[in-house]
Amino acid sequence: MEITVLLENSKFKNSNLNIEHGLSIFIKKNGNNILFDAGGLGESAIKNAEVLGIDLFKIDVVVISHGHNDHTGGLLKFLQINDKAPVYLKREALNSHYSKRPEGLKYIGMDDQIAKKYTDRLNFVDKTVKIAEGLFLVPDIMDEFSIPSSNCVLYVKENGELVRDDFKHELFMIIEKNDNLVIFSGCGHSGIRNIVNTARDVLPDRKIESVIGGFHFQAGSLDYAFAEKEEIEDTAEWLKNEVDGQIYTGHCTGKRGINLMKPILKDRLERIYTGMKISF
Repeated sequence: MEITVLLENSKFKNSNLNIEHGLSIFIKKNGNNILFDAGGLGESAIKNAEVLGIDLFKIDVVVISHGHNDHTGGLLKFLQINDKAPVYLKREALNSHYSKRPEGLKYIGMDDQIAKKYTDRLNFVDKTVKIAEGLFLVPDIMDEFSIPSSNCVLYVKENGELVRDDFKHELFMIIEKNDNLVIFSGCGHSGIRNIVNTARDVLPDRKIESVIGGFHFQAGSLDYAFAEKEEIEDTAEWLKNEVDGQIYTGHCTGKRGINLMKPILKDRLERIYTGMKISF
């Protein structure tokens, strides 16, 4: 399995790649080309794919982890480039999502042109599904642990009324590596501990070899919507015991979150960045 981070909030100083707040990961596994999330509104993930020599027309399948535009911003452009790859997501990802900020309400949902123009490309996931050999999408995430407190600024419009987001629009991906599991999380709004436990429930008696993606310990670039120090450290301690191998994180985990996790996880924690390559 070969993994390339097409977009994360950061990059190496001398890199010629584009960055913005968002996440997009390209995965090559068993001859399948998978795009996990499509990055932000600046379409940086799409631009970076070209720079990195990744032909988006050859993508076989797209997985959208949830309905926020830092993960779906490049999807419309992708659908214009690639006329065949199915897009897997939860139906609730099409709902109207918002972030409450001091300056007012900000729309952070998907571009409505996606549903209007490309309905035939959208495959809604309402139960665990195997979409390729060794590749599973899981839409129902257990709630044994609390969700990140930094979710507090996120809302969804239901029946014309703004309510706290319950993150029913979130799913995660599992890829089998031999007898072990590699988990891909977009933002982990449902709690990365809940995601890992759900993966273990869906595919029991397997080791969790690695976790890759965001843990949502910070809401965007907001400097007032952080997860509590204790919950970050508790999560790190839990991951240290429950995940056997490396933990790759970034994006909405935030610098503060990574800095708090690092003393606990040490070399097992790696910060992802735009252009990073990981091989399993």
